Amino acid sequence: MKVIVIGAGSQVGQFVIKYLQEAGYESVAIVNEKNKAPDMKKLGAQKAEANGRRDFTSAFSAGDAVIFLSDSSPNVGEGKNILVDHRAVIDAVQSAKSSGIRRFVMMSAVRAGESLEDRSEMTGAKDMPDELIQEEAMNYTVIRPARMTDKPGKGTVTMKDSPMNNNDTIPREDVAAVLVAILEKEAVFNRILDVSSGPMPIDDAIQALN
Repeated sequence: MKVIVIGAGSQVGQFVIKYLQEAGYESVAIVNEKNKAPDMKKLGAQKAEANGRRDFTSAFSAGDAVIFLSDSSPNVGEGKNILVDHRAVIDAVQSAKSSGIRRFVMMSAVRAGESLEDRSEMTGAKDMPDELIQEEAMNYTVIRPARMTDKPGKGTVTMKDSPMNNNDTIPREDVAAVLVAILEKEAVFNRILDVSSGPMPIDDAIQALN
């Protein structure tokens, strides 16, 4: 399987590229700045593209799956970043459909504990990409991480359909490990899941969703 990673230059994205290589996947890293492309190849990406214009057509042409990493982390509170992220999701979903890609994994920008019924401008802008993916005829999984930290990953998580507590956290490294681990796991197909640090190894947490 060849996996297109959008937002590969982020902290989570770099871990994703590393874990994809370790799991035996090919990866194409999509970054915003051209000078980050060599770093992606050092991490294990077979190919790296700088794409500030969000035309994903060429990258998607030979891909099997997409991992989309939001530019906005769960800690971001600025509406501008959220709206840019929303536009990028739309572009990526449309490119994936036109290229015949049926698997789309997204790390959402929605903060843990935010109510899905809160239709404020900021929260609404963050919900809309999730809703867009649900409406499209593709095999999606949306991961909503708790507040991310720079602590080393432990490989153990809590994964569920209901929102996390506002105090919950998760290392970025563990978020990346989850995004790679769920690529081919049917238990997570067409679901939106909240993920935080927890007691269960990642594969066990996925199996427990059945």
